[in-house]
Amino acid sequence: MTDAPGKLSPAQRRGVFTVWLIIFIDLLGFGIVLPSLPYFVQIFEVPGWMESAASAIGLGRSRGGILVGVVLTGYSLMQFIFAPIWGRLSDRVGRKPILMLSTSGFAITWVIFAFAPSFTVLLISRMLAGVCAANISTAQAYMADVFPPERRSKGMGLIGMAFGLGFVFGPAIGGALVSETVLGWLGYSPTADLLEFRRAQLMVPSLFATGLSTVAFVLTIARMHESLSAELRGMVSRKGRIAQLIEGLRRPAIGPMLLVYLIVTLGFANLEAMFTQFNADYLELDASHNAWVFVVIGLTLAFVQGGLIGRLSKSLGPPKVLLIGLAGLTVAMFLFGYQVQINEFVGVNQFVLLLFFSFLIGAFNGLCNPSVLAIISSHARAEDQGGTMGFTASAATLGRIIGPILGGYIYDRFGPEIPFAVGGTLIGIGMLLFVARWSVIAKPTDRRV
Repeated sequence: MTDAPGKLSPAQRRGVFTVWLIIFIDLLGFGIVLPSLPYFVQIFEVPGWMESAASAIGLGRSRGGILVGVVLTGYSLMQFIFAPIWGRLSDRVGRKPILMLSTSGFAITWVIFAFAPSFTVLLISRMLAGVCAANISTAQAYMADVFPPERRSKGMGLIGMAFGLGFVFGPAIGGALVSETVLGWLGYSPTADLLEFRRAQLMVPSLFATGLSTVAFVLTIARMHESLSAELRGMVSRKGRIAQLIEGLRRPAIGPMLLVYLIVTLGFANLEAMFTQFNADYLELDASHNAWVFVVIGLTLAFVQGGLIGRLSKSLGPPKVLLIGLAGLTVAMFLFGYQVQINEFVGVNQFVLLLFFSFLIGAFNGLCNPSVLAIISSHARAEDQGGTMGFTASAATLGRIIGPILGGYIYDRFGPEIPFAVGGTLIGIGMLLFVARWSVIAKPTDRRV
């Protein structure tokens, strides 16, 4: 029960904060280990099965790209598969048990990751972590449970804020943890034993992430209030997963919105995958400058999704906010790709221009994701909220699986500006599809029919 219409009760506020913290810690832990990825190649041998698979599809024997690529893809693939499973299961047993299970699972997978004896075990640990990371669908369903429709964009924006802050602070903390200074305090030195030092660069951030996941697990037990009533848990559909997906796609607004979300995420993933390469090759920036781009995008996302999105959605409604975000993001993608040519006319410092376009991308993308999630959740039936958000999370993950592959191919084949132009075009197509279904999507609906 809430204290007043549109207001959250103290128990609900504690639960919202706990869910926010779970997602933040999840992303923080993932970001912390990113700086140690290059050291995989100095620790593990490429398994024979991977060498055979790489040769079969015409890849060379460069160990770094193969190892890191497989680890990231395995994580995303498991997240894609299990997001609907976790979401649907949470409709039956409640949100809290799923979040407890996933946070405890994260802690275990980080321990396996830290002490993996081979690359195969390392890969298995990251795939299991991807299974746990699929709890994003349950977190989104929790926000949809407790926030009324008119404030749901704020709830989804809080999840986006957690992503943005984790995006900023995770790699920064991870970079510090694998530095010679910090590892020297722990007794590791590259001059004394290089292999042991490399092992520590993998182990130390992983164990730090284990601690974070353990904290999330304890908070979930102690602070979270179950958001899904026993009545709604008893009403969940017993249909199979595919039948449920087909039923959801047939709903007038959900099907088109899932397609919009997939297309837009696919387009944006072109930038996520290639902007660092673009900055290094085309703008000739070093790693420290790239870090500032992460900071600008992450902090902008946190600001927009942590506060601004709620006010805009309250005054304009999520559909109009999404339209603004899609239109702005389409333009910002093209500006980012052609910033060198643009600077020939404006004549400012290239790095300043890069940060400005990064700010635009963070701001407009910050308007898109919470609005999409708010619209889909408002059209989903209350008793199937978790399953619907699971398929929504899978649509985004599928875009992030395909997008980097597509962006990398386009970058190598057609030039550094083109992935961003293609990404902007895809987002523009998603916007046109959204506008074409405007009358249905913007129409209020009874979520139980």
